Amino acid sequence: MPDTLEQIRFTTRVLGPAAAYRLEKHQVTQTLRSDSNSITESILNGRVSAGDRLEVVLDGIPVGHAELVSMSAVTWEALGIEDARRGGFDNLDDLELALKQAGYRFKPLNQYELYRIQFAWWRGAKGGQD
Repeated sequence: MPDTLEQIRFTTRVLGPAAAYRLEKHQVTQTLRSDSNSITESILNGRVSAGDRLEVVLDGIPVGHAELVSMSAVTWEALGIEDARRGGFDNLDDLELALKQAGYRFKPLNQYELYRIQFAWWRGAKGGQD
């Protein structure tokens, strides 16, 4: 494992307060990113792969570690309520609002290629949360 872990970075500005709270409580297990996002690039370039440990950061503050489960390219039309919930949102409307906050507002959402990144919170060697 590298000396420094790759990071999945989140901001309260994009997530909104409810999803940010869920992230802090380790209830979020998925994020949607563009191909130019640093974690997406790391996965696409093979620097990070399924099973690797990542640092989860909210507003510049580490909130825990997670293990990468998978990444897949998806369209907005392919997403459902479970995707919203795994991302910390109550419904697809809240997820759509967050994506627009993140910059997906210049064309219809289904014209963007999104990358669904799923992760599991890392519990450490003794089974406790870190």
